[in-house]
Amino acid sequence: MLESMRYLRSLLAVFIMLPMLVLAGPAEEAELADIDQRQANLNLKKDWAKYRLEKKQHDCYDKFFTTRCLDQARLEHRQEIKEIRAQEIPMHERQRVLKDILKDEKDAERLKQRNDPLKEEKRSENVKAFEQKQIDRDKREGDLAKKRADSERRANENKKATPF
Repeated sequence: MLESMRYLRSLLAVFIMLPMLVLAGPAEEAELADIDQRQANLNLKKDWAKYRLEKKQHDCYDKFFTTRCLDQARLEHRQEIKEIRAQEIPMHERQRVLKDILKDEKDAERLKQRNDPLKEEKRSENVKAFEQKQIDRDKREGDLAKKRADSERRANENKKATPF
């Protein structure tokens, strides 16, 4: 019950802060870096919890009541992981919100750049230059094919003209 209240409180905090984060910037990127660092610490805690579980399981096989000991070790491990996940859930929600904000801002910037008249003019110039290059290439290929045909024709004429 207490954990569900913490979860709801953190969820409420995220939704309250969401409208305030309309523009992303270095603060959001720094917060994402901080979230990544905290996630690395939580992953380390998970690894240690797994290590402690495996150690306790190994030690349980020396005891007479092995099953009870294993169940107790798993219960302690689940409790540790539950505490870690309680920290991860609001952090992941905040991370998703920040990533969405950054993505929306980047998309808006790309759209703004795409609709820029100077860039549009440059794109049209690039298209015209490319089309001209294609025309020149086709012309060169046609000239080359014509030269090959002429050289084959001359070679055949030279073969006919030789006395041998």
